Amino acid sequence: MEPRPHLLPRLFIDVVLPSAIAALALVLALCVQQTHHLAERTDAAIALRLERLAGELGSQSQALPQATLDRALRDGQEDQLVRVELHRPDGSLWSSGAPVAEGGAIYRSELRDAGQAASWLSMQVDIRPLRRAQGMVWLLGSLCAMGIVLLTWLARATLRHRVMEPLAQVREALHELVNARRPTLEIGATSAEFDDLQLTLQRLTELQDEQRRDWSALQHDNAVEALDRLRQSQAATRSKSQFIALVSHHFRQPLQALELFAGGLDGDGERRPLFDQMRASIAAMTRLLDALLEISRLDAGVIAVKPAGFTAAELFMRDRTSLNHEAAQQQVTLAWRGSHHRLHGDADVAAQLLYQLASNAIASAPHGRVLIAARRRGQAVRIEVRDNGPGIAVIHQQRIFEEFVQLQTGESERRNGYGLGLAIAERLARLLGTRIGLRSEPGRGSTFWFDLPHLPVMEIHSTPRSRSSATWRQAS
Repeated sequence: MEPRPHLLPRLFIDVVLPSAIAALALVLALCVQQTHHLAERTDAAIALRLERLAGELGSQSQALPQATLDRALRDGQEDQLVRVELHRPDGSLWSSGAPVAEGGAIYRSELRDAGQAASWLSMQVDIRPLRRAQGMVWLLGSLCAMGIVLLTWLARATLRHRVMEPLAQVREALHELVNARRPTLEIGATSAEFDDLQLTLQRLTELQDEQRRDWSALQHDNAVEALDRLRQSQAATRSKSQFIALVSHHFRQPLQALELFAGGLDGDGERRPLFDQMRASIAAMTRLLDALLEISRLDAGVIAVKPAGFTAAELFMRDRTSLNHEAAQQQVTLAWRGSHHRLHGDADVAAQLLYQLASNAIASAPHGRVLIAARRRGQAVRIEVRDNGPGIAVIHQQRIFEEFVQLQTGESERRNGYGLGLAIAERLARLLGTRIGLRSEPGRGSTFWFDLPHLPVMEIHSTPRSRSSATWRQAS
C-alpha cells in the first residue's frame, strides 16, 4: 500500500493550485489578446489613412501632389506618421517628413490608373509608442501574475494556520486521551467547526475523568473485597488446620490406647481374624489422623526450616529401613544411586519429602522396581524417584497433588491409602523452596524429582540433627 500524502499538500494541490493556474492562464490570455488588439488597431488606422491618401492622389494625378502629402503628414501625426512618399512611373519622387532610423514600419499601396503605369505610395510609421503600450500590458499582466502567486502563498499559509494547526492540536489531544492523560486544547476562534470539536474533546475529557474516578473507586472496592476474602480464606484455613490438629490430637491417644489394648489381646481360632481386622482398622485410622495432622501443620506454617549441609547418603539413610520394609511387603526391588553428592537445605524436611515420593512409588509399582537416585544438575542436585508402574496420563498429572485424589490402577482396583501422600509432598517442597517435577506416560512408569542446592566440600556441617517423629510416615 502506497503511503498517503499529508493533508496540507493535498488541499493545496486539489483546491488552491488549480485556481491559481486558471488565474495565471486567464492573465496570459488577456495580455496576448490586448497586445494583438493594439497592433491590429494601429494597422487598421494606417491602412485606412493610406487608402484615403491613395484616393486623393488618384483623383489629382496631373497636379502636384506635394500639398496633399504635407496635409496627410499633418493629419497622421496622431497615428505616429513620420514620412509619406509617392513614387511616379516616370521616376519622380515626392515626399513629406523625415524618416526615422529605428522603430519605424513602412506601409505601401499601389496606385494604378487606366492605361498608365502604376505608382507606389508608402507611409513610414513610428511604432515605438505601440511597443511601449504592449510592454505596459505585459508589465501589468506580470504584476497580476505576481499577485496571484502571492495570494496562492497566502492561501497556503491560511490553510496551515486555520486548518492544519488546529487539526494538529486536535490530534495531540486525541493522543493524550488515548494514553489516559488529560489534554490541553486551546484551538482559539478559528471556525465554528473547530469550536464544536473543542467542545466535544472537552466533553470526552470530562467523561474520561469520570470513568477514571469510577474505575479507581471500583478497583478500591475490589481490592477491599479481595482482601476481605483473603482474610476470610486465611481464617478458614487456620480454623481448619486448628480443627484438624485438635481432632487428631484428641483421637490419637484413644487410638493408641486402643491399639495397645488390641495388641494385648490374643485371639484363637475364629476370633483371630477379627482381632487382625480390628488392628488393621486401628492402624489405618492412625495413619489417616497422622496425615491430616501433618497437612494441618504444613498449612499453618508452624514448621521452621533450618538449612544446613548434608550428604545424599545421610538423606537416603534417614528412612531406608522403613522404605525397605514397605518394598518387601509390596515385593518391590528398591535401588539407591548417587549417595556421594553434597546438598544444602533442611535435612529433616528433605527426608520427609523423599519418603513421601518413595512410598508413593512403591505403592504404585507392586512387584516392580523403584530407583532412588541423586544426580548433579548444574548448581543443584536432583533427587529422583523412578518406578516402572502403570504411569500417569497427562490430564491427571496436576490432580494427583490435590488432597484425597487417588487414581485407580485397574478397572476396579484401588490403592491402599487416602490420597494425601503427594499433597503432603507438594507442601514440603514449597517449604524447602523447590518444586516437584513429574515425567510420566501411561504404561511407561513415572519419575518424580525435586532439586536441592549443591554444597561445596568445605561448607558441609557435621553437626548431628535430631530425628523428627516417624509416626506421620505411615500416611502415604
